[in-house]
Amino acid sequence: MTTKDLLEGAMGTHISTHCSQQMTADNLNHCAHFVSHIMGYQFGYQCGNQTQLPGEGANIRVQEIFARCPIVGVWSDKPKSLKTCLAFITKEGNVNLARKVMSNVPRKHIGVFADGFIYHYSNSQDQVVRQTPAQFSRHYMGAGYAVFYGTLIS
Repeated sequence: MTTKDLLEGAMGTHISTHCSQQMTADNLNHCAHFVSHIMGYQFGYQCGNQTQLPGEGANIRVQEIFARCPIVGVWSDKPKSLKTCLAFITKEGNVNLARKVMSNVPRKHIGVFADGFIYHYSNSQDQVVRQTPAQFSRHYMGAGYAVFYGTLIS
């Protein structure tokens, strides 16, 4: 199954569909949590660390995922040939591309880009949604926000 098929199958699902660690409260931020479950990212601070349940967990920190991407850059510089990657949005000043560092700030978000759409967990809708990159770029209102890409972690 391709990444796009996995993402399409996740459309409209709640985080409880993906997390066996019971970290599913609607008042939590689940963007990195969803991406990590769907992509199999089991490194860094995980949902299992939060709930202390036995079994596998998935990463829950956007900045830890960003740091693991082999290549990161500004979305406008993303190669057109790159059809699947991660998409991040935060204030431009929160990111140091040369060091692959994203600050741990509250206003950061992540999704998976596949064949023209970004799939991400909407914390306001409590479900997985699909948006165009232009729609995703308006995730946060205000000046200084930028969208970044990161190649997939193997």
